[in-house]
Amino acid sequence: MKIKKMKIYLSIIFITITTISFSQKKEYANGDLETKLDSLITYTMESEHIVGASYIIVKDGKTLLKKGYGYTTLGKNSKPVNPDSTIFRIGSITKTFTATALLQLKDRNLINLNKDVNQYLKSVKVPSTYKENITASHLMTHSAGFDELSGRVVYNKKQQIPLKTFLDDKLIRIRKPGIVSAYSTFGIALAGLLVQEISGLTFEEYLKKNIWKPLGMSMTSIELPKNQENNLSIGYEYENGINVPQPWEWYHTYPASSINSTTADMGKYLQMHLNLGKLNDNRILKTETALSMQTQQLSVNSEVYGFAYGFYEKNQFGLKAYNHGGDMLGYSSFITLVPEINLGIFVVHHHENTNLRNKVISQVLEHFGTENIYNPNPERMRNDVSEFAGDYKWMSNCYTCSNSEQQTTYQLTANDDNTLSGFGRKFYQAEPLLFKSYDGKRIMGFTRNEDGKIKYMSLGNVNAFEKVE
Repeated sequence: MKIKKMKIYLSIIFITITTISFSQKKEYANGDLETKLDSLITYTMESEHIVGASYIIVKDGKTLLKKGYGYTTLGKNSKPVNPDSTIFRIGSITKTFTATALLQLKDRNLINLNKDVNQYLKSVKVPSTYKENITASHLMTHSAGFDELSGRVVYNKKQQIPLKTFLDDKLIRIRKPGIVSAYSTFGIALAGLLVQEISGLTFEEYLKKNIWKPLGMSMTSIELPKNQENNLSIGYEYENGINVPQPWEWYHTYPASSINSTTADMGKYLQMHLNLGKLNDNRILKTETALSMQTQQLSVNSEVYGFAYGFYEKNQFGLKAYNHGGDMLGYSSFITLVPEINLGIFVVHHHENTNLRNKVISQVLEHFGTENIYNPNPERMRNDVSEFAGDYKWMSNCYTCSNSEQQTTYQLTANDDNTLSGFGRKFYQAEPLLFKSYDGKRIMGFTRNEDGKIKYMSLGNVNAFEKVE
């Protein structure tokens, strides 16, 4: 939901971005990688008019690189981005903190991940639309089956609705739980309400006491403290040849979207996860619990990228990564864990939905990974694949909204050689319900409904689709 952007500083002409670098000691830095990233980031920032950016790379228990580029704001109060002190909004990466918090409660035997969440909720109840109960495990794998309603954001703090009030009549169940992961704000928001009602603390109080303070994340918040306001990097979008400051988004579903943090603080969060729940002498998750956030918990097929608790999977350059992105008005961010080589990356910058973050992640993973190997002439099944053909719609849209019939659909076409075409690629059948693209870059899995018909399709993690009848 967008509102008319605030037209402030319209006379400001975007200046060529000067790189401001704050590196860790060179004995931890890889010069070749640093040079490549400097070139990539400065070029992309200039060509896409991005005001400021920052990243941190941690590996083997140390900070490998930590840098800031450009500026926190434009105008007379402009300051260079400092990864230790500049605060950005991290959007949906917040969801990983919510999962971490809920898993802490599991470690304390305050919730069973496989029991009905209604046993723990006090202020709202999940409706009994289906006989199958929704569990905390479903919430953390985005498989509870809630509709993805709109109207979650306002631009005035006074208009923000308490979480329990907002969710009370909006937990609309549209599919059985545990079948397929479809990226869900409402599931994670309900997980945040569980954290509040089980702990007796507000969501921010809980995070501060149980995650941020033990990890030394002193610059991380949901409601920005007055004494940190000067460190905030204002959100910008590039409109009509100028960077325009954006209004602050207040979310009713704040456990899904609302954390503010610095690059340095996020480096501590990365280190904790890579060290399986522990940073320095402070353990905030049991080892096996931390592993559940780095292990596939649900997928339509084990070969299709699925969800761990809180993070989603992807394979790039021969490396299995556990990721989460964050987008909100004026900001983009991304976090990646690569446990097999003890590597973590966090990147953040201005402009929502800008591709700089993905370029940075790819550059780092290419540096540490290997070339993806695939067989251009694979052995494949020769079955009739016509039952898979048809129109599919992305499942993380609103089904009950007035515009639901107007949402974009994507077509899969059955070819004469028993292959499928769609999403810009051609797929061969590797298993009865599994297809792989000939370029080796996509894997597509399907599930059937109770009548045996093809119902859901996943291209991996957040890319889940339902066949349109």
